[in-house]
Amino acid sequence: MAKSKIEKKALVEKYKSKLSASKGVIVVKPTKLTPNETNEFRRDLYDVNSEFNIVKNSIFKIALSELSLPEVDSLKGGEHAVLFMGEDIVSASKALKKFSDATKSKEGDLKIEVIAGILDGQLLSKEQAMEIAEMPDKKGSIAMILGILDQAMSGVVNVLEDAPRAYVSIIDQAFKSE
Repeated sequence: MAKSKIEKKALVEKYKSKLSASKGVIVVKPTKLTPNETNEFRRDLYDVNSEFNIVKNSIFKIALSELSLPEVDSLKGGEHAVLFMGEDIVSASKALKKFSDATKSKEGDLKIEVIAGILDGQLLSKEQAMEIAEMPDKKGSIAMILGILDQAMSGVVNVLEDAPRAYVSIIDQAFKSE
């Protein structure tokens, strides 16, 4: 069913709002996804403050253009969906990868094909968009930083303990030699 001009303008504004609120987006081409699969994925994304929506290609391109964001060339034909990622882009990307792996067909065909992404106003290739999922998430990053700090503090403690140990050793040797 064709949309009226008012509906199209409202949809452009909706897309612009979602794009403005997102840290990044990943454009995918869904193939034969069931409503249950899509709803399950949307539930997973809710926890990481992200959304997954089927988009109207021409209207989405207008929204990208009005926000001066790069155009995704593959939006010319066929059905496309967009993962609007919140603050934690890595967790959202990992959820997409997990969903893509979980929905593979029995023949091994992917039901979700990553097309491109946009992060900080820059167009990402398919490979770059998929690499986000390989990065450590927020919890993993915090754990790595804490590990580094723990090692550094252990080194400082060892250095601070070495001086008194050396003095005690010297004094101990002095008393033993008498």
